[in-house]
Amino acid sequence: MADSPHISRYHRQMILPQLGKEGQEKIGNARVLVVGAGALGAAVLMYLVPAGIGCVGILDNDELELSNLHRQVLYGMDDVGKPKVLAAFERLARMNKEVDLRKHFLRLNVDNALEIIENYDLVVECSDNFPTKFLVNDACVMLGKPCIIGAALGFSGQLSVYNYQGGPTYRCLLPEPPDPLTLPTCANAGVMGMVPGIIGNLQALEAIKIIIQTGDVLSGRLLHFEGLDASFIEVPIEKNEKNLTISHLTQYEYSCPDHILRQHTVEPGGFLQLLENESWEVLAFSDDQEVLQAGEHTWETMPLYKLPDAIKAVPPGKKVMLVCENGFKNFDALKYLIVKENYFNAWALKDGLAALRILGLVD
Repeated sequence: MADSPHISRYHRQMILPQLGKEGQEKIGNARVLVVGAGALGAAVLMYLVPAGIGCVGILDNDELELSNLHRQVLYGMDDVGKPKVLAAFERLARMNKEVDLRKHFLRLNVDNALEIIENYDLVVECSDNFPTKFLVNDACVMLGKPCIIGAALGFSGQLSVYNYQGGPTYRCLLPEPPDPLTLPTCANAGVMGMVPGIIGNLQALEAIKIIIQTGDVLSGRLLHFEGLDASFIEVPIEKNEKNLTISHLTQYEYSCPDHILRQHTVEPGGFLQLLENESWEVLAFSDDQEVLQAGEHTWETMPLYKLPDAIKAVPPGKKVMLVCENGFKNFDALKYLIVKENYFNAWALKDGLAALRILGLVD
């Protein structure tokens, strides 16, 4: 008798001695939440869904940008401008109709994290910011669920499994979130697209190992991948018992969806015209203190970490124009002002002063 379509689909993994029919049943009964449908999340989803996970939650609050496509391989040109959750759902539903796909088009926060995560067996954390990673970790500790947290930047990446069978949590690696105003990101430091693919695939593999209870789960060990020399190293993570007794969630997040940032972006061509209006205040950013000039206008730059003090000094009623040399720090500043300070009277210059130089507006 020929195999059923279900058995034929998963046959190559079911014949593994560590998996078999019982393991496939565990996979089919598992409920996995993937937080972040970007580069890491795309790789995780593209392997967990074909593997036959019973229920997969896709959580993201962003829309797809053209600049995402070199690394977020789940998507295509036709998806640009769509919410990633919707584009991922449409693609994954075509991959495997047996999987119950759940869309969560929202921003994870202290008010919804516990309610959402409690419906899943484990979480694969694939966001691009520390506050979300800490929020996921803390919620998983409170709910007694494991989470697999990954990261990628430049040519390197890392991952580990946290809160697994009493093992270390993410706070055992990092006690508190670093200040995002001082950290490099994919937007300002870059990332080679294959790296999040490698890390995301390893996250998906750890998820399967947890579900079928096989192998040596990557708990208590941080696996670091260095792409420039194709090496892996492990760093032990020492458990701190106090991190296993988190009793409440803390909101650190101030990331901001791209579609909101676009509404507060100024094209280079209209920049100088806007400056003729005295209602504008310019804040310019650079790691090295210097003087920037556009036409008759000059500004002293400041490091990004001085933004909280600088915004307090802006006179009431003034609109704020955020500028930097490369066009990245100004968007980090915009995210901070909109989400952390609830300050919507700020705009960022698209592409920074480099664009103005191309237009001949700046020396």
